[in-house]
Amino acid sequence: MRATVQDAGSRRDRQRGTTSTRLRTAFDFEAYCRPYGGSLVGRLAATGLIVHEIGGLQVYRTVVPFHTRAKSSWSDSVGWYVGGAPIEIPVAQAPDFGSALVMVRTALRDNRSLSRMPIARVLRLLGSGFRPTSPDLYSIVSFVDTRGIPGSERWQDLKAHGLMRISYGDQVCVWITRLHEGLQFASRFPDTEVAHHNMRRCVERLREVILSVAREDAPVRAPQTVS
Repeated sequence: MRATVQDAGSRRDRQRGTTSTRLRTAFDFEAYCRPYGGSLVGRLAATGLIVHEIGGLQVYRTVVPFHTRAKSSWSDSVGWYVGGAPIEIPVAQAPDFGSALVMVRTALRDNRSLSRMPIARVLRLLGSGFRPTSPDLYSIVSFVDTRGIPGSERWQDLKAHGLMRISYGDQVCVWITRLHEGLQFASRFPDTEVAHHNMRRCVERLREVILSVAREDAPVRAPQTVS
């Protein structure tokens, strides 16, 4: 498996202007998506449309991680309090980005409670569409806003970074992190020529969608499927 990190922020000492511009883009994209449920909804909608464009999938299926540290009694405990909610989005029926936003918002609202159940059992009950086919149980798209974590404003100076485990599966996993400096995109995917090519396309298209929405251009149309 191959891991990669794309930093949507920039090093302050070399690209102050670029950092400011990208921060503005992140703020504007978040503002656009807020009525639909926020940044997570927007990034899932964009990813679904891009998967439709690149792979021709009629329905986009993924598992969305949610934290389960819901009670204050767990605030100071150490551990990875996360569950997964599977969703499926009929992206082929979305004529534009706004339609995809509505579909994602509905799916997350309907399925979020599943994140409190054992994910392996949930996937078995959902049928062949979510049936595991590799050591990775599923493909995920994760979004975390870290700006509320004490000390996070110093992470760039401290060269803080996330860690991803090695996998021998064939799924693509994506982690998008909102930092004070902007957005960071990290992914794990099969180490093949096709996967490298398509992941580059995916990252570039995601950047294009975010920029277009942030500028409030004409509605982002669902891309034409590649034959």
